[in-house]
Amino acid sequence: METEEKEYQNLSPKEAFRIAKIEHWLDRARECIQMSRYHAAIKALEPISHLDPTNQEAVELRRNAEESLKAALRRSNGEAKELNGLHSSRHSELIMIVDQDERLLTALTGTLHRFGFRTIAADSYEEAMETLAVARPDLVISEVNFEAGPRGFDLFLWLKTNGQHNSTAFMFLAARLDREALIAGKRFGVDDFLLKPVDAEVVATMAASCLSRNKKMAEQLA
Repeated sequence: METEEKEYQNLSPKEAFRIAKIEHWLDRARECIQMSRYHAAIKALEPISHLDPTNQEAVELRRNAEESLKAALRRSNGEAKELNGLHSSRHSELIMIVDQDERLLTALTGTLHRFGFRTIAADSYEEAMETLAVARPDLVISEVNFEAGPRGFDLFLWLKTNGQHNSTAFMFLAARLDREALIAGKRFGVDDFLLKPVDAEVVATMAASCLSRNKKMAEQLA
């Protein structure tokens, strides 16, 4: 450790700043991958291609993010599996989480993985829209209010009026929920509301229940 610190101190200010920026973007990419924010991870690695094009860790992280993104989007007809008492098709249903709280994204995506779901995540309306351009999730779980930009209801209404996504199940996460919002949501077809702070396993259980209901309804209409 001392040797590394001495080597770092011997660098020119410009080189030290370059290395610090590389480490920053590598850390950011690792965090995004942990949250299933694969698009964001790939974007975080882009500056390194200019700072250090041969950086092997950046190359590996990008490959990891790209492969994870492909795996998340891949639809599988794998056998149904009982997990924690829930009936879920492992690696079949894709759940998208949209929330500004990165700690919540990490907790929810990690728990949903344990329950056998594929996940993809975004921390804003804009990132969610970029993701939905390539992904067709079976369920979206989004917070209601973002600090800036469109609200969760805008995302919900866009999904329901878009032919490619109008059958997507939808659940809201909300720090507070007034009566009018609850009535409006149910009237327009929101499947469920979850009040923050949430228990990740409760969310996974309710997600499995919601997907099961939607599957049965689709089978009845077929």
